[in-house]
Amino acid sequence: MLKSIKRVVISGSPGGGKTKIIELLKERGYIVYEEYSRSLIEELKSDNIINPFLKKPEEFSQRLFKERSEQYLDSINITKSKGNLVFFDRGVHDIYAYLLAIGKANETWKKKITNFKYDFIFLVKPWIDIYKNDSHRLEPFESAKNYYTFIKKTYKITNEVIEIPKTSVDKRTDFVESYLSSYNG
Repeated sequence: MLKSIKRVVISGSPGGGKTKIIELLKERGYIVYEEYSRSLIEELKSDNIINPFLKKPEEFSQRLFKERSEQYLDSINITKSKGNLVFFDRGVHDIYAYLLAIGKANETWKKKITNFKYDFIFLVKPWIDIYKNDSHRLEPFESAKNYYTFIKKTYKITNEVIEIPKTSVDKRTDFVESYLSSYNG
C-alpha cells in the first residue's frame, strides 16, 4: 500500500536560517520547492522597484500566490519521494501573514489560504546571531521579529506549528527529519 505524500513547510522569521535547512534537506535527497520571492524581488529590482512588497503589496502578493499555488498543485502529482515527504521553503500562508503584518490583509486572502493543506509546519524563530541583511532582505531585525509573529499566528489558523531549535544547520535539519520520522513510520 502506498503511503500518501506529506507536505512540509519550513517557514518563520526572515533571516532565521530556513533556507539553509531547505538546502540541506535537498542535499539529503528530499524533494524541495524553493522560495520564489527572491527571484521575484530580483526581477522587479531590474525594473528599478526597490522593496517591491512594500511598494506594491497586492501585485507582489498576487504573483507570489500564483507561483506558490502552482508549487502546491505540482506537489499533488508526486507519488514517490524520500520518506514520502515534500518540503516547501515558505507556503501560501506566508503571503497572508506578510499582508496582515503591514495592514493589507483582507478576507479574500484569508479564504485563499484555507484551500491549501499542509501536513507539517516547522518555523524558525528570529535569531539575531545569524540575521543578515542582503539585497533581498531589506528589513531590520525588529521587522523580522514582527513578521514572525504574524507568520506563526497565520499558520496556527490551520495547523499545529513546530518551532525548530536554535542550533547548527545540521542539528536543525536532523530535528526536522527526526520529528517527521516519528510520524512516517
